[in-house]
Amino acid sequence: MATAVLPLFAPFYLLPPLSAAPELEDALKNPQPQGDEDFISGVRASLTAHPDKASITKQVVKPDPVTIDHRSQTSDRQSASEFNADKLLQLGIRQHQTGQFQEALKSLQRSLRLYQEIGSRTGEANVLLNIGETYFTLGQYLRSLAFYYQTLDILQAIGDQPGTAKVLDNLGNAYFYLGDEKQAKDFHDSAEKLRKEIGNPKREAAFLGNVGITHESEREYPEAIALYKEQLATARDSRNPNAVLDSLNNLAEAYRTIGQYPQAIDFYQQQQLIARKSGNATEEGYFLNSIAEAYEAQGQYPEAIEVRRQQVAIAQKAGDAALQLIALNNLAKAYQNAGQFEQAIALYQEPLAAARKTGDRLAEGTALNNLAFALLKSGKPEEAKETLLNSVKTWDAIRANLGSTNRYLDAQATTYQRLQQVLVAQKQPIAALEMAEQGRIRSIVDLLRLRLATEPVGSGLKPAPKKLTFPTIEEIKKIAQQEKATLVEYSIIPDEGLYVWVIPPSGEVTFRRIELSAQNTIFPVSSIENVISKIPESLGLSAPANPPNKRGSSEQAPIGNANSSSQAIAPIIQPKPLLQLHQLLIKPIADLLPEDPNARVIFIPQKEMFRIPFAALVDVYGNYLIDKHTILTAPAIQALALTKEQRGKTSGGNRLVVGNPVMPRIAPALGQAPKALPPLANAEQQALEIADFLKTKSLLIGNQATKAAVLEQMRKAKSVHLGTYAILDDVKRQGVPGAIALAPGGSDNGLLTSAEILESFAQPKGQHLRPELVVFTAVENGKGKTTGDGVIGLSTALMAAGVPTAIVPLWSAPDAPTGALMSEFYKQLKQNNDKADALRQAMLKIKQQNPNPKDWAAFTLIGEPK
Repeated sequence: MATAVLPLFAPFYLLPPLSAAPELEDALKNPQPQGDEDFISGVRASLTAHPDKASITKQVVKPDPVTIDHRSQTSDRQSASEFNADKLLQLGIRQHQTGQFQEALKSLQRSLRLYQEIGSRTGEANVLLNIGETYFTLGQYLRSLAFYYQTLDILQAIGDQPGTAKVLDNLGNAYFYLGDEKQAKDFHDSAEKLRKEIGNPKREAAFLGNVGITHESEREYPEAIALYKEQLATARDSRNPNAVLDSLNNLAEAYRTIGQYPQAIDFYQQQQLIARKSGNATEEGYFLNSIAEAYEAQGQYPEAIEVRRQQVAIAQKAGDAALQLIALNNLAKAYQNAGQFEQAIALYQEPLAAARKTGDRLAEGTALNNLAFALLKSGKPEEAKETLLNSVKTWDAIRANLGSTNRYLDAQATTYQRLQQVLVAQKQPIAALEMAEQGRIRSIVDLLRLRLATEPVGSGLKPAPKKLTFPTIEEIKKIAQQEKATLVEYSIIPDEGLYVWVIPPSGEVTFRRIELSAQNTIFPVSSIENVISKIPESLGLSAPANPPNKRGSSEQAPIGNANSSSQAIAPIIQPKPLLQLHQLLIKPIADLLPEDPNARVIFIPQKEMFRIPFAALVDVYGNYLIDKHTILTAPAIQALALTKEQRGKTSGGNRLVVGNPVMPRIAPALGQAPKALPPLANAEQQALEIADFLKTKSLLIGNQATKAAVLEQMRKAKSVHLGTYAILDDVKRQGVPGAIALAPGGSDNGLLTSAEILESFAQPKGQHLRPELVVFTAVENGKGKTTGDGVIGLSTALMAAGVPTAIVPLWSAPDAPTGALMSEFYKQLKQNNDKADALRQAMLKIKQQNPNPKDWAAFTLIGEPK
């Protein structure tokens, strides 16, 4: 569509036309230049020419309505190139939001070229700003300044005041991270002054749409939909065709999000009609795709197939080979969903043949996955298995040539899931366990951007520890025996539910399949991930999705009457996710778990299941899992072989205690200005008490706890207590999620990232960490969401670096119970050098005083018990 795409960090403003400044033309032609030093030198020279940029905001040109409302100059008829450029820009933004930064830069570069070819200066504006923001997220602040400055020059020239204010803020943020606080303050002050001059554009369609997006992001759907309807009316009144399309799309997506598919289909069809009248086959195919997906979500497969056929016909008429393949693939999936597998198998052959012809390995692997699933569902498991093994070879080939990239990881994970399904269908659950472990090990090394020690060196990736390898069933049994623990491995299979394998110390393997709909979960369950997402709210860690003082909700009042005050709001009975998860994960295997509460149970969750506080899972009688078992977790069964090996290498002397460092600044969420993390005053007092109890002089408080100082002492410490934040979001700082918040010092920002831990200690010639235990007391996770990748990224980086045991919080518990729990943990550990038992005993004691799991169940022990 021709509507301006919202910049990632500027959600409330649409940018006017923008073109590249001559001095930065080379940078724009290559968003990922190889000569960093030359590039940065050039940027510095450019900045020298504008030493007082903040001051020029005083000379803002008054807006020219004809210039600013660039959308009104756009005809209804749009080229396929512009549509593709818009989609590439949107793809780049999504890739940025999911941490795929290099892929985002490539998408943005392709989008930029298309916009330049068709002369869309608006499109160039959005792309250039997003390139700058991508470099900002990567910490390449000089590069981001280059793009921000040219944006600022052109916005001021044409008089776009809201856009100017936003870019001024971006410049201030970049200067702050470069250490120029005065320049940063000047830019932020200029932005604030300009905003006061602007006021609120109360009836402008883009403004209404963006306020609606804000409400939608907070799950305030009635409010969002009301604003989108007002946006639509405003756009129609102003005869702005692109704003009309934007409004219709906002409404369709909002209704789709809350499951009101008939309304969503209606708005999609209105967009499709506009695209058809304009003769834009690309856009029409896009909206047909959305309509078909809405039908499929309701189980209306015949209707979906008919719409998919229209997609194919339009793509063939347009003569676009790429669109034809996409349309054929979608039609095959529609037949597959309808149970017409032979038609699906025949159609899947065409995308596969095309991918092989063009050498597109990602498309080839994806096509093989799709074909294999249709073969499996049609009762041909052996053919499906052979197809999936070919898919594995495709991913291996990509890795050998390109290293670990995010582009194929989801598709690769799907391959391993499908292989497990095939093996279970062939009544080979033991082989399926081996395949599950292969998938986990592959995910770990890819997440850490490493390669298996057995893989070729040409990929440019550094080798993972030798113990991170694909285990056989005999090796799995041996690990259970060595750990003297019952291992419980879960695998999420989206269209089936859960697979679970239980391996006691004796080595027998029991497999069970758990169908979500067949379990008595008290409240309906759509997916494991959905239940997990409700844990913070159930514990009182986050506000309810629809607080009582908000107007209505999708469950309480009709969407079309969001402003009604006369309708009574019925009380909502909230589901209890900790009970539901016990019913799903524990009850079906309870007979296989040890009766002795001192016997260890090691849970091996998958992805977002790492966010589950297993200790707090509760049965219908109110008994918590921690009452019955000593609980540990691990990212893979084979990872336990690594931690056991690392345990034998620990040799530190002193015990390092860190408390309340001067906190670094991080952005609370994408698009927000960096802020210092809140201080942990109680963690400081707690650190003093723990250091006294441990009789150690290795104590770093406040500005003493810099990254350099902590790293130096960690190298020779026996254990490390970190009274600071473990950052467990999914932002891939330097390529790997997870970080430790320490005091900034010198040129570093105070964040010890998982990538730096790996780089410093985990490589063959590096110096390994020596502590046998690392304990974190608090967690920072953006807007309250710890992610599975965040937990796995930081904990496995420590494992690979030499630490056999890490204790990590899944949320920041209140100060008083956290302090008491830590004190009790160290007291128990001193009496009995069993970390898992010490944590259990500490939890049980605090639970007696503070029954709410929020106060005692936050911590999970990953790795070795002793």
